[in-house]
Amino acid sequence: MPLKILIIGAGVCGPALATMLRRSDPEHNITVVERYPGIRHNGLQIDLRAWGVPLMERLGLLDEASKRCVHENGVTLVDSKGRKHGGFGVNKSHTGQQSFTSEFEIMRGDLVEVLYEASLKDPKTGVSGEAEDEEAPGIRYKFSTWPTALTQDEKGVDVTLSDGTTKRYDMVVGADGQWSRTRRMIFGEEEGLKMFKRLNVYAAYYTIPREPEDDDVARFYHMGKGRGVALRCGDRPETQVYLMARTSSKEVQQAVERQPVERQKAIFEKLFQGDGWQMERFMKGLRESTDFYADSLGQVKAPHIVKGRVALLGDAACCASPVSGMGTTVSLIGSWVLAGELARHKGDVRTALEAYDVNVRPYITAAQKLPPGIPWFMTVDSDWAVFLVRLLFSFFSLIKLDKILFAILPEDKGGIKIPEYPETNM
Repeated sequence: MPLKILIIGAGVCGPALATMLRRSDPEHNITVVERYPGIRHNGLQIDLRAWGVPLMERLGLLDEASKRCVHENGVTLVDSKGRKHGGFGVNKSHTGQQSFTSEFEIMRGDLVEVLYEASLKDPKTGVSGEAEDEEAPGIRYKFSTWPTALTQDEKGVDVTLSDGTTKRYDMVVGADGQWSRTRRMIFGEEEGLKMFKRLNVYAAYYTIPREPEDDDVARFYHMGKGRGVALRCGDRPETQVYLMARTSSKEVQQAVERQPVERQKAIFEKLFQGDGWQMERFMKGLRESTDFYADSLGQVKAPHIVKGRVALLGDAACCASPVSGMGTTVSLIGSWVLAGELARHKGDVRTALEAYDVNVRPYITAAQKLPPGIPWFMTVDSDWAVFLVRLLFSFFSLIKLDKILFAILPEDKGGIKIPEYPETNM
């Protein structure tokens, strides 16, 4: 049964869910609202692994995503002089089982664009475009628009938007990030914020001009005192810089979380003052950057990700944190389960959402299980700990630990298979 659906957020999982819903039932009426003025074409480097790879293949989008992938050939640790300590390459298996560097490294904006373009394509005609009639089947995107109020009853959800209009939908999906406004609206401001569990790690990302010595191997530098720096560029014209700081400081938390960029820049420059490697270059780049982004790292632990006819998806529901390497993948598997349950229950929204809440849980639990030593491994404190990490990393690369893990671990995270939903015809 066709549904009138509102999706809040046009990041990765908003367009992913829209694509799956349209292919499952082309008669769905889907509106996607996004606070930003358009599809974001910038953003950090993300990857596909575990369930994400076969799901993109099922959607017929893996080849297109592969064309846009960053060709990064591995990762190494460096010391204050830039000397390398060990290294791991890329596992080019074309499956969900990936090494520390994924075969499917891709810039966030590129993946969003692939999914956005797929969502615009009519499954019946193959023609791309948005539906002009808001009451007609198809999809439409509304940028610079967000919900200001949600009121639901047994039969639908009334949504007031930032443009002052109020519209009624059969269901609403909040795919609006780790600080999800949707989550705070349905569970309450305080309760919605409490669901975000901090790792006491703060990260910043920006790009700087590429230099000749910036090659296709990612580099990670342990500065000590809970700080880590990564440099990545692959085959791209610019070099990406990642700063990570582990601290319980309230000053840092208050200067980073949902704060203006200039205040965030100031606290990161204060945290990362020091000699070694290329820190002078990185701090100069930080001051001059126009694409700087920073936030607190953590995980969203929500007892339920559904309330009535409103569901949460992706980071809004179950942020696994960037250090898990599973954020993109859990967004895709969540979209798959949600679209599948809606198709299976044939328009019975409340039953479908209750089933989604239960059946997606094992994937969330597996995705949020951080690898041993993370995030400590990336943000060690003492000089002795830095030495030990480099020694272990060199030893593990010498014995080719990544190859050993590839041989013994299942392709799917935790050995959990992708659920089948023949009702979706995907």
